[in-house]
Amino acid sequence: MLAGCIATTENKNEVTVYVSADEQIAREVFAAFTEKTGIEVSWVGDTEASKTTALVQRLRREKDNPLADVFWSSEILGTIRLAQDEILVPAKSEVTLSWPTQHRDASFLWFAFSPRARCIAYRPLEHEETKLPKTWWEFGAASMADPRFGTTRTHVAVMALFPEAFTEFLKTIKGKPLLGGNAATVQQVVDGTATFAMTDSDDVHASIARGESVAMYYPSHHDGKGGGTLLIPNTVAIIRGCAHPELAEQFVDFMLSDEVALLLATSTSHNIPLQRSVAEQFPELQVDNPLQVDFTKASALEDEAIARMMKALSHESK
Repeated sequence: MLAGCIATTENKNEVTVYVSADEQIAREVFAAFTEKTGIEVSWVGDTEASKTTALVQRLRREKDNPLADVFWSSEILGTIRLAQDEILVPAKSEVTLSWPTQHRDASFLWFAFSPRARCIAYRPLEHEETKLPKTWWEFGAASMADPRFGTTRTHVAVMALFPEAFTEFLKTIKGKPLLGGNAATVQQVVDGTATFAMTDSDDVHASIARGESVAMYYPSHHDGKGGGTLLIPNTVAIIRGCAHPELAEQFVDFMLSDEVALLLATSTSHNIPLQRSVAEQFPELQVDNPLQVDFTKASALEDEAIARMMKALSHESK
């Protein structure tokens, strides 16, 4: 079931946001937006197990009668699919027009910000980082969230951009159980039921904050040039035909602000700020040599990659 806080009466000074970011963090951002602008926020969230996917499907169903003004996603491929389905509308403000081209849609349909890193969680008391495998492809036995949803789905699509390595990787994962979300994979490492976990950096940060003995490691996706660690950004976009386009544009501008980058970097999620002025304040969050990805190309491979992954896992592809 989708979580949310939707107003029951029409409020002309209220923006409706569908959001797949963690509820605690989303509430902090919404409160900061309302304090700064006076605009109220009603919202619909998602569950840990079906992160992003359920909201993308809901926005498709509502295409001809949109209820949301804005989509704030904690990943990027679902947003790209919505753009391809003509569910999004361009946002062209002073802020969005100046947003770096590598972090936005060419037609200004969506904007990427404050990514998290895909990483391997492990127990530092049992493993020395310098002795861990150097590439992602060597962690086929690691615990993994259900690849049909959220950032794991995005990661699988990106892995398919490396066809030879992906094919070999699929041979190593047969019989692996499907977990509800990335947090569950980290918990398996903490509990000792898994040696490694494929997960997001925010879930490891959360575990460390609870005092649990776990650490994160950034293996390369391939040797040589091009980088190693996959960064999956948040994205924000305005819904075509929404009721409050002007308020939606203000919300998008706010999400791309240094204020939100700072808020997300200092949150329990510790998202990685893209703005140089903010990033300089958090050198510990920066990822050296990140993987360079064409997410649009990855999106084209997404469905086939997930089907192959599910077959390799010996689970029926849906």
